[in-house]
Amino acid sequence: EPLFSLCWSRGGEWLLSGDGAGTVKYWQTTLNNVKEVSPHAGAVRAISFCPTDTYFATGSDDGTVKVLDFERGTTVRLMPGAGLEAGKSHRWDVKHVEWHPDKAMLASASKDGSSKLWDPRAPREAATLHQHKGPVTQVRWHPAGRYLLSGSKDQLIKLFDVRAMREAAAFKGHKREVSALSWHPVHAELFASGCHGGAVHFWSTTRPEEPLSSCHGHGHASNAHDSAVWGVEWHPLGHLLASFSQDMHTKFWSRARPGEPRTAPRDEEEATEVGAPFGGGGRGRGDGDVGKGGGKGFA
Repeated sequence: EPLFSLCWSRGGEWLLSGDGAGTVKYWQTTLNNVKEVSPHAGAVRAISFCPTDTYFATGSDDGTVKVLDFERGTTVRLMPGAGLEAGKSHRWDVKHVEWHPDKAMLASASKDGSSKLWDPRAPREAATLHQHKGPVTQVRWHPAGRYLLSGSKDQLIKLFDVRAMREAAAFKGHKREVSALSWHPVHAELFASGCHGGAVHFWSTTRPEEPLSSCHGHGHASNAHDSAVWGVEWHPLGHLLASFSQDMHTKFWSRARPGEPRTAPRDEEEATEVGAPFGGGGRGRGDGDVGKGGGKGFA
């Protein structure tokens, strides 16, 4: 079965994978497959661990968001959506799910055009967000937990202030469906995005009107990749960005060294250097968190 999702435990000791048959497999760091469970009737599109690694959440094409006990591999909760048929979290496929950095809260994105916030202990979703005019493909919590970033087929990226329950900013720059998002691990206001057209952009929350910079491939390529970008992820220190694509390539991007031109020569290997996309801004995780401490077990 094709693989649709991967997620490391927060402690770095386990890797979970989700496939097209609805199966989640447990992998050790040696890549030994030691366990598998089948919580879904459709492809597992996303997996996310809770802050303590005791539980993990999954989102699937079967329209459900579920919370599973990691050790036992059993389903603890199916997140039931208000006004939906029994056993459904969204009206359509769930495209992404992510656990809050340190609270008992989940965010999910769906093909039905909505994002939802969930408390794993509550009988229904805490909030439903209708920020986009098309399917929502990605949701990413800011490391400080106050903001939620979402990407959509409507080519927009939205920043939502969860504490104030309002949209904080809209980012316009992609010409195709937004398919990947990743917050910078050091500079609190910066993030990267990728789209189905192959573009990879760098953004600042202080400048939503246009990207700070973009990645460009070899030769005369105008985009980072020749096909859809399926993921972008930062190195933990923030000095490298990795992007992977349907064009069968994984590329690594870094800032130019002092004194070098903004874009490196185009005849280098796949790891292409681009000009510094990271403007100013303070270090650290920013300020502001969402809500109170999580409940027993789920935080």
